[in-house]
Amino acid sequence: MSLHRANLGSGQDNAVLGQPIGLLVILIIATAIIALFCLSAQNLMNDSQIHQVEHQIDTILTEATNMFEYADDGSQTTIHIQFPASLRFIVFGSLPRNGTVEPIDLTLDENSSNNYYYVMDDGAIRTFHSNARFSDHNLTQIALFHSGSYFITMELFYREGKTYVALS
Repeated sequence: MSLHRANLGSGQDNAVLGQPIGLLVILIIATAIIALFCLSAQNLMNDSQIHQVEHQIDTILTEATNMFEYADDGSQTTIHIQFPASLRFIVFGSLPRNGTVEPIDLTLDENSSNNYYYVMDDGAIRTFHSNARFSDHNLTQIALFHSGSYFITMELFYREGKTYVALS
């Protein structure tokens, strides 16, 4: 019988020795799951911020396209826009020249006036094309906006045979 008890004792010793390794494996798996969850949550928040920016841009584009297609010279409308804090800047009437750096030269280029792009705080940059041409209220510069709340006045202008939607 003493041999039988010795075997039982050694089996219990193996179970006790196996517990810390099992707990370590569980801890590593739980840490990996939590890390993946945190990364997914961050990506979801970034996607939500981009969706908010693009929703506000769609509001601007809808009005600009309607004006560009159907309105008369001098037509005006004002819309309220709220860009989220994660937006670094948005440019109407130009293409990015220096990557994610805010443009210094705001001069309007006739060849890219129907483009717009935005840059997020995380460095994401997205470029788009529109039927409407954009400019500032003087028709000499691009329109540049940062995060925040704006009442944007949009006015339709004809200049040198081309139609522009001026944003101010």
